[in-house]
Amino acid sequence: MTNSMRNVVTTTTAVALAALFAGCASPTPNVTSEPSATESASAEPEVLDPASAAVTEYLDAIMLGNIAGAWEMLSPETQATYNDSPTTYADYAADNETVTAHEAKLLSDAALVVTPGPENGFQVVSAQVGGVADAWVVRESDAGLRIDDPGVPPTGERPFTWTNPADGVFDAATPPTIYFQKTFGPGGETDVIGGPPDAIVGYADGAEVVVTRDASSGAGAAFVADVPAGARVLTVVWAPEVGNKLWQSSTVTLD
Repeated sequence: MTNSMRNVVTTTTAVALAALFAGCASPTPNVTSEPSATESASAEPEVLDPASAAVTEYLDAIMLGNIAGAWEMLSPETQATYNDSPTTYADYAADNETVTAHEAKLLSDAALVVTPGPENGFQVVSAQVGGVADAWVVRESDAGLRIDDPGVPPTGERPFTWTNPADGVFDAATPPTIYFQKTFGPGGETDVIGGPPDAIVGYADGAEVVVTRDASSGAGAAFVADVPAGARVLTVVWAPEVGNKLWQSSTVTLD
């Protein structure tokens, strides 16, 4: 998800084969040549890898307002964050920092970049066009290949804040930093329901980067990403709960 909202590109190369047909005795008959291999290959749609295909299907569903179709592409663990209710998902998806229909339309024209994800068999699929960027964790689930895209929980506080970029403005003089605050239930400090993650991974322009916890960040925790100079987009993904297969993400632009 982007904070205002949320790299390997596969291409197919065709090899041309030419066919030469000899004429017959006069009068010369009309000869219709078969399409060349190049022409046939160019007419075929590009075959996407499974992770890109899943994200494309998800974006298409959101862009077309097909809430049921988008819901089916979500992992069971993501669906559980909406109380396993597609109605709740429909009510919250428009403004809970998951991709909107407008953003999905823009991103549908972007090249999808696929990077190995935070665990074996996981992939992070990123897209960026103009000032809009997003990324999704794609993984196998009990329901097949699905997407983790939980957004801000329907109940409870937003679990994180970007302190750089802040309010969408990136200060290149300091590294990108995201802060996770602790949230408490009715029992106060003895009832912690959310806090800094134990596992967090960063991706700058589709390449994995180191994300380090700042030990001096108080009750919560700040995490600093080591991004190369000139990086345009940063995504961090983290596991909100130990033992839960779900991964959450946030993406920000750095230019």
